[in-house]
Amino acid sequence: MYFVFYFLSGFPALALNFGLGNVPVRYLALPLLAFFTQIKKVDLLLLFCSAAHLIYSFGFAEVRPFALIDLSYILGYVYIFLGVGVVRKNPRAFRIFVMVFWCLNIFYAVYQDVVLMLGGSQDWVLAHENTHDLSYTIPSVELFPFLYRVTGLFIESAPFVIYLMITHLAFSIMKVSKWLKWINLFIIFLAGAKVGYLFLLLLGGSYVLSKLGLKLLKFMMVGISLLLIFAPVLLDLIVEANSFGSLWVRLNSFYEIVLGFSSGIYGLLFGYGFVSSAQLISGDFDGPMRGIDFFSTFIYANGVLGSLILLSPLVLWVFRNARGFTLVQKNSSSLILFLALLTMGSLLNFQYAYYLFVIAFSSGCHEPERIRFKEVD
Repeated sequence: MYFVFYFLSGFPALALNFGLGNVPVRYLALPLLAFFTQIKKVDLLLLFCSAAHLIYSFGFAEVRPFALIDLSYILGYVYIFLGVGVVRKNPRAFRIFVMVFWCLNIFYAVYQDVVLMLGGSQDWVLAHENTHDLSYTIPSVELFPFLYRVTGLFIESAPFVIYLMITHLAFSIMKVSKWLKWINLFIIFLAGAKVGYLFLLLLGGSYVLSKLGLKLLKFMMVGISLLLIFAPVLLDLIVEANSFGSLWVRLNSFYEIVLGFSSGIYGLLFGYGFVSSAQLISGDFDGPMRGIDFFSTFIYANGVLGSLILLSPLVLWVFRNARGFTLVQKNSSSLILFLALLTMGSLLNFQYAYYLFVIAFSSGCHEPERIRFKEVD
């Protein structure tokens, strides 16, 4: 069963379509997982997330529209709940999965680059997924035009890089050799995703803060607050500079959706409901254009009060299980999570389940040892 769970989880970009949307193939293992898990009391918080989302999505349907994505979240939390139990029951199997899955992603990314550099078909390098638009093609890397923004076993380069960022944390916890960590960071650099460059740039800063005994999370919260306050000024400066066009588009869209979010009291408290990927592409939804960051996908959908209710047990679970992290690991974790939510806001992505599995593995490694006394004759 461990093999089935990890095998199906190893294809995060494959899904089944039953006419009501895509269902990830990893969920096929759910009916059998209950017999191969080791659940702790704290893990019931994850099951509570599923129950809370079920009650919230139906109970507040009058003010916050119900969507099929709500069912995906309910199912997604169940997958994480049982998956965490699998990791706890056999940590060694999870360690093997981390290493094997990483090797497969690296080999497949190299294969993608070689095929595209030799002029091969895009179909050959996207055979691992069926959740992307059929017109999608892998673009070249801006800094190195002879390379391509490879996807690994994911749908795009950014999700692939976010996976590698989480694996950097996993490698730190598992204490693998330094050369594996450097190879992982080098692949992040070559993959060409902007979030990867930002991660490599800020990772050094997080290590400096760790050496000074400071927590990165506090600086990030201050930075986000300042960004919201001075967003209009930054937009004007970008316009006057007549450059950084893509940055202006992203920042302006984020600023507009923040303004739209606070336009109605019910929407502010309870949200405006989820929007599917198909609706984002077609524009078939009400309200301002939404981005793919966490605020636009989750908080805007569920409101301030709703998000607080739905996320509190998940946040509590993370803090309870990550207590054994070193300061370096805590700062790296904060940086990874911040960049991931900024780039890929949907919690349904496999990377977030993988992140929680890594934390569950870490909590098992840092459990206090029991002292046993022997009777002396």
